[in-house]
Amino acid sequence: MKHFVITISREFGSGGRLIGKALAERMGIDFYDKEMIHMLMEESGFTRETIEEWQEKKTSSFLYNLYMSTQERPLSDQIYLAKTKIVSELAEKSSCVIVGNCGDYILRDRDDVLSFFVYAPLEERMERVLKVYGENKDNNPNYVKKRDKQRSDYYNHFTMNRFGDYHNFDACINTTGGLELATDVLESMIKGIFGGTEDESGSNCTEGK
Repeated sequence: MKHFVITISREFGSGGRLIGKALAERMGIDFYDKEMIHMLMEESGFTRETIEEWQEKKTSSFLYNLYMSTQERPLSDQIYLAKTKIVSELAEKSSCVIVGNCGDYILRDRDDVLSFFVYAPLEERMERVLKVYGENKDNNPNYVKKRDKQRSDYYNHFTMNRFGDYHNFDACINTTGGLELATDVLESMIKGIFGGTEDESGSNCTEGK
């Protein structure tokens, strides 16, 4: 099977991360999402708290910019540069699924990448967030919309694209029909373009890694 990379961008609560993980397991390839935090810590030297706070923020505060004028780059810029380096190295190293992290934009010039955008109606995303995290103060429409805006603002700030614009993806999929069905559709597309799973082509990569 050819070397390939799958990137997944998603609306908050759409199930994009779960689909990405399922695809990685089915295809027998590596999966990167929250694992990126540890890699960013090693690459940048920043603490987990700093990265978690700034990795989806754009620099917009006048006072913050004024304060950071004595530094080489704003924190958000430094983290994005480290992220760009890591995503590029992961894509070069082995076949994998990369969730978020502007992966579709960072790897846009590679011909071995398929980029997907996962979305769903707000009500369904709310239900999914409730199932995953349980009842808490963040299970409300305003919070979900806030997270969506945070992601889109960050993506739009650091890339030349617009968050969720279908022109920038190989496929956009609504998870209203269920995550398993969405995964089936995307898996079929991947195999149709890149071939069967790696173990089917004789590599030592096993199904369900």
